[in-house]
Amino acid sequence: MSDRLLYVALIMSLVGLALLVFISESVEPPYTRVAGINSNYLEKRVHLQGVIHLVKEFKCGSIMLSLSQDNHSVEVYLPYSVSSSLNKTSLNGSKADLMGVVQLYNGKIEVAVENPEHLRLK
Repeated sequence: MSDRLLYVALIMSLVGLALLVFISESVEPPYTRVAGINSNYLEKRVHLQGVIHLVKEFKCGSIMLSLSQDNHSVEVYLPYSVSSSLNKTSLNGSKADLMGVVQLYNGKIEVAVENPEHLRLK
């Protein structure tokens, strides 16, 4: 009887963990102010809003842009998998709502958007 109860508890634990993994992928982090992004946010997902400035396209098709909010800005990296679906000529000056991971690249903090669904232009 106790072995059966142990197996049921183990199965319920595994189902619960699987649900947590599935749900955590779909939960959006709260909005973060651009001015508040610092090294404490490294490797964490952030949700940002701002105006796009200084768009730079690389030969491989990826894009680096600057997202500004209240006189503060942060660099945002869009790999080709994200940038390929964008109209690049209308990016500069657009309002953006994005989610990405804060990373350190060449000693500078940047936000990397990993999924095209995590970038919405307004």
